Amino acid sequence: MAKDVIVVVNIDAKPKAAENLDILLVSTAGAKDVATYRDLETIKAAFPGAGSTESKVYKMAEAMFTQGKTTLAETLIRKVKIVGLAAPSTAADLVTAIETFRQTDDDWYMLLTDQSDDDYVKALAAWAEASEPTEAELGAGEEDHRKIYLGQTTNKALACTNRRSIIIYTADTDEWADAAYVGNVGPFYPKSVTWKFKRPQGLTVPDLTEAEKAALEEANINFLTTEYKREYVKNGTCADGEFIDVQLGADYLAYTMRNNLYDIFLQNAKVSYTDAGFALVAGGVVAALNRAVDLGIIARDVESGQGVFTVVIPKRSEATDEEARARQMPDITWEALLEGAVHGVKVKGTLKATLSA
Repeated sequence: MAKDVIVVVNIDAKPKAAENLDILLVSTAGAKDVATYRDLETIKAAFPGAGSTESKVYKMAEAMFTQGKTTLAETLIRKVKIVGLAAPSTAADLVTAIETFRQTDDDWYMLLTDQSDDDYVKALAAWAEASEPTEAELGAGEEDHRKIYLGQTTNKALACTNRRSIIIYTADTDEWADAAYVGNVGPFYPKSVTWKFKRPQGLTVPDLTEAEKAALEEANINFLTTEYKREYVKNGTCADGEFIDVQLGADYLAYTMRNNLYDIFLQNAKVSYTDAGFALVAGGVVAALNRAVDLGIIARDVESGQGVFTVVIPKRSEATDEEARARQMPDITWEALLEGAVHGVKVKGTLKATLSA
């Protein structure tokens, strides 16, 4: 017999934590366990440096945290992971040490180190490119923990074309241009913004000839410049020429889509091998694409207000017998239009004495 009074009390779900860049700073001044830091004084105490000289990793964190005067973002980076590794003999040693560290902690995305010599920059750029598994590797069971490397160089002729690396030129490595750059633009994440036209605080505009500027642009090395008394970073690109916001957006989309799909499988007792089940799974893909629209990664149609993307959801009738036996759904395919950004403009007009026809 049903009771006459039934009381159910629910508690509001805990708000989701704000999404932000998962940044790892690597100190090569000696081994120290990884930890998450949220203020500079704690970092200074953990990495005191020598005598009155502050440690390199502290200076990196300081450059990253103190961007309040010039950033266009509404917040600042106030959380970073730092790990101390033994001083490497070679760049290959550092890459090996980072890979060893990843075996126990791979929960980070963007890497910066206190090494900026050419061989280290090149080795870390190559490592970052190799961090993204191929489709074949994913099919063989490798997990996707792709990384982004952000480094600085004093070499005006650095030759580095690796994907997944962001390199900024500086004439003074003690300013830590790489850390200042991510501290200035990183707070926007995951919102898609161009990394061009930003003015990281604490950086000096390098003295470059027009030929040197052209060479840096051609090599896809970012640098602070002055045009008509306006100071800003050119050109907001990765070392392979891809725009930074596009690479970060693609990574975010892959991450979000994968999480959505796992949530669907874990939160449903069964996803039926039917058209309805296939549509349920595809909902995770559509949700990720719509999120990317809201963040400015994918374009929005002016008239409809909807994201400009298409998703092809397979039917049960299209599945092969082998796929059905293995409970493997046929592939979902999609296409989307990047929103992009304006990086230049040419304006032409005519001044006239009268505006009569």
